[in-house]
Amino acid sequence: MPLVNTTEVIDRHNRPAVNSRVMLRSFFLNDGQYTDPYAVSSVHVFNRSLSLSPSSVIGSDGMVLSGSTSAAAMVFKPTGNGIVGSDDSLKPDTYTGDIPEGPYLEGAQPCSGASGVYRLAKGEFASVLNGFSAPLSGIDQNANPIANSASAAIRYFDIWTVKMTAGSQWTTFINEFELFDDTFLTSTEPLLLRAKNTLFNRQVALDSITAIKVGTEITIENRNIDEALKNIIKDGVVVSATMSIVKMNDDPNLPARVPVVLKTCEVTAGNTLIYNFDTTKDLQDGNGVTSFDEDDLGGRRGTYGVKVIYPLLSEKIVSPWMYFIVK
Repeated sequence: MPLVNTTEVIDRHNRPAVNSRVMLRSFFLNDGQYTDPYAVSSVHVFNRSLSLSPSSVIGSDGMVLSGSTSAAAMVFKPTGNGIVGSDDSLKPDTYTGDIPEGPYLEGAQPCSGASGVYRLAKGEFASVLNGFSAPLSGIDQNANPIANSASAAIRYFDIWTVKMTAGSQWTTFINEFELFDDTFLTSTEPLLLRAKNTLFNRQVALDSITAIKVGTEITIENRNIDEALKNIIKDGVVVSATMSIVKMNDDPNLPARVPVVLKTCEVTAGNTLIYNFDTTKDLQDGNGVTSFDEDDLGGRRGTYGVKVIYPLLSEKIVSPWMYFIVK
């Protein structure tokens, strides 16, 4: 599972249960590049069935209506000034997954240690909707407490209020997610799962940073299981994965395989596994991922092998080697 600090969370796309720690991630881009906004003000979560469209809670200025905040299912805020680069509360190591003691509904409480807004990487921010604890609450712009009520298996949208540059106006970005109550399932026989992985990349340019993408096809071979149940299982069965990349050498004077990457990778809603392979930094000795002698590569160009490792219920899947070329 993905982590915020050292706490396991469920990505919004991976069929999160209503009582899960749900990671609401938002990626910010500018001119085709991941970009940090200058500041993050808040993240509002609204029940979509009560607010059928975001326009019902956003005013003509593009901001969340002050009168709509009380109808929010949850509000997340940084505990500092929200300015990226100077607000330490945006660092993910401030997240513990625990709810601090305090009078959550009697007065305004910051989200420190339980929920808030966190910068996971450049252009990547997240809030954690913590369904493990009922007292979780946030605060609105008037310092009034907003108790978490996102506890129904329905659709929601989350509205991020950010300032992209120091001199720009505040603006809002709107995403959607859904919580589920059918993540607890029962079967009258052991599930027979078969996984097939396919590498989408064939060639990678030297000195590039390229997303190595591995597709995952899950087949449920039980004949007596309903198709609807099979679809539910296939959509949420891969929750975490590790990708291994090695340099393959034909020269008998060099090691046949030189491990260069062994790292947790991203899992998309369609069970595609992704790792951003940096053909410069990842292929340097002391890259922080693996330890190898750069001379053993015999040059950075050549054939590389990829395999992915991930849990599949009670099984540990290790894919066959798949290959691409760095040119």
